[in-house]
Amino acid sequence: MNGVPIPFNEQQRLAKLVGLCVMHDDARGELRPLVELASAYFKAPICLVSIVSDRQQWFMAKTGLAADSTDRDVSFCAHTIVHTQPFEVLDASVDPRFAANPLVTDEPGIRYYCGVPLMVEQAFAIGSFCIIDTVARPAMNATDRAMLASFAECAMRIIDGIRQRNFLDHPTGLLNRIKLECDVKDRLARRERFSLMAFDVIQASTLNEVVKALGYNFAHDLTLQIKERLVRQVDPDLQLYRISPTRFGTLVPAQYDVEALAARMVKTLQEPIECHGIPVPLDVGVGVGHIGESEGDGDGADLEWLRRVVAAADAARRNPTRYAGYQPEADAAQRRAFILLSSLSTALLGDDQLQLHLQPRIDLLSGACCSAEALLRWQHPELGAISPAEFIPLVEKTALMPLLSHWVMNEVLAILRRTRGQDFSVSMNVSAGDLESPAFMDALLAGLERHGLSSTRVQLEFTESLLVEHLEMVQQQLARARAANIDIAIDDFGTGYSNWAYLSRIPASVVKLDRSLIQQSAACSRERILVRTIVELSIELGYRVTAEGVETLEQLSHVRALGCHEAQGFLIARPMPSAAFEAWLHTAGAARALA
Repeated sequence: MNGVPIPFNEQQRLAKLVGLCVMHDDARGELRPLVELASAYFKAPICLVSIVSDRQQWFMAKTGLAADSTDRDVSFCAHTIVHTQPFEVLDASVDPRFAANPLVTDEPGIRYYCGVPLMVEQAFAIGSFCIIDTVARPAMNATDRAMLASFAECAMRIIDGIRQRNFLDHPTGLLNRIKLECDVKDRLARRERFSLMAFDVIQASTLNEVVKALGYNFAHDLTLQIKERLVRQVDPDLQLYRISPTRFGTLVPAQYDVEALAARMVKTLQEPIECHGIPVPLDVGVGVGHIGESEGDGDGADLEWLRRVVAAADAARRNPTRYAGYQPEADAAQRRAFILLSSLSTALLGDDQLQLHLQPRIDLLSGACCSAEALLRWQHPELGAISPAEFIPLVEKTALMPLLSHWVMNEVLAILRRTRGQDFSVSMNVSAGDLESPAFMDALLAGLERHGLSSTRVQLEFTESLLVEHLEMVQQQLARARAANIDIAIDDFGTGYSNWAYLSRIPASVVKLDRSLIQQSAACSRERILVRTIVELSIELGYRVTAEGVETLEQLSHVRALGCHEAQGFLIARPMPSAAFEAWLHTAGAARALA
């Protein structure tokens, strides 16, 4: 570098410089009063906190100078960092090292310079605290040299404090996600190719259960144990970051064998962590994203690279190797799920996206429509028709589910008001979330009373799995429904546990046989015997039995022979908007289906 001295430990010095994070933070607000005080004390027109990187020096704080940085080749501070004591130049214009320097011959016209190295661990100088004058000066006395050194120490304390606050994850002492973002941005600016490897070590829900069962102190110690295992396995020249409470990451240069590293990390993270004598199983997923290879990476500011790698780590849990690169298809599904959830609130407030369709259910003896199942439909303005099978499971995991359930309930009440006096009920599907508190049932009973509607015109449907997972929770609210003469139907019966012991504890009145049972029993004599037994036992226990998925006349005859009371399916009618359903009723569509 044109005569600029290079410290003997330059590579280690640059690594310390990166680790200190000074290249990413504007500390002028905290350091400026210090340089102004030093400028006044030494009566020097220019005072700087200068950081010397591999190719330039830049100023974390300054007074009396317009420039924010200079090339390292012309930097006086590049000379300071090879010393452990103050470096002083009395008259740069006659000093052979600096006489031709453009900072001397041109602006700002440096004559006097004195800098003290900014030391890390007493071994690595990352820059200097310096004063500059445009006129020559005599050598600084010992008192002033000691004072300048004190200013440098204060500057380092401020720099380290900034790093502690902004770039460290305090529970683990690792660098945090903000530092990761800064480092990725720097590497992209230098057009480097590299990879981000993310270690998703434990499910967030599992960590939450650990906190609830064993407390925050245990969870904190568990996190430290995980961190120590990661530190032991990650190569010493790779920096470890904590990305989130359950995720860690490292940036891997292009020449690394990322698959070998990922396999090694998976192997070590599959072993349980023993914390306070308790073995805690981990659930690792390792995601890898190659950064700097796609236009989507940009300058890194939009964090698209991070989202992709986190998605890959989550998807890796479903991979036998527990390791996965970025998969556009899986990522597209996750993004679609996010779009659906984020746009559902708007759909609930409008009147043109969500709609209830009704599918009739008929009495097999009379042919009359005895009920209709309310089925939710969503016509998204951009994505088109969205199946309930796609969006309901997503919504059930969010706080939107109660809002959606109340929307459906209010639409059902509106249909019942329009068809007041007619002899059919409307059934609506409910989830565990609807029955985990009295709120839903309170609203339903209040709505029926407010509009003067008979409770016998409402039916609630739920699946067997809801009973198995939330039996104690649902019993009380279902008992309230039956006490109010609201029918209870067990939907998709025969596909789950079909445990009569717990079914007998639920005040249900209808069992709806899943369509798969109907189709299998129609084609197989063994299945027919099983289904007939289910139907007979259901009738013996006092249930009305509905056959779902009836699509052909043969299946209709079959369910009649089995002894079912009701039928529902495409043969009778497909789901239709409420207005079309009301027209279907008036045209005796059910009777024609049974003819």
